[in-house]
Amino acid sequence: MKLKLLIISILLISIGAFLGWLFGFPLKAPERKDFVIKARQYSYDPPKLDVNLGDTLHIKLVSLDVIHGFYLEGYDIDAEIKPNVKLFKVRQPSEGFNWKDTSEISIVVNKTGKSRYRCSHTCGNMHPFMQGEIIVHPNRLLHISIGVLIGFVVSILFIFYQLIKKMKRHE
Repeated sequence: MKLKLLIISILLISIGAFLGWLFGFPLKAPERKDFVIKARQYSYDPPKLDVNLGDTLHIKLVSLDVIHGFYLEGYDIDAEIKPNVKLFKVRQPSEGFNWKDTSEISIVVNKTGKSRYRCSHTCGNMHPFMQGEIIVHPNRLLHISIGVLIGFVVSILFIFYQLIKKMKRHE
């Protein structure tokens, strides 16, 4: 009876560990992330933003030299940034040319992977190369999950080995 109970417990724990591995363990709750992106011919600073899925980004845009744009692929956001001005214009291209003045863009990142941002207003000869990227991580500890699963399986195999060895001694 004790052996059956132990086997059932191990089976249930194994299923739980597998499901934990399958869906991943949450890294942390979504956060607010504030960024100031400075545009200058022909680059953005910072050129790369690392965030987690579900984070809310609050982006302030600043132009250091000429009029620049900021188009974020996959999020339907386009902005026009003028030098020495705290407010900038923003619109959703899918809705037309309804520009609104704002001091920051606020978006919730809802897709993992890379999204590029690029200058959407011609700012000089090297304009096509002015771009950056937002890298959205899946917000789960996949590698740790796999490690936990492997460690768990090895532990179970060791327990079974010890039980079989003990049963053979009592025969």
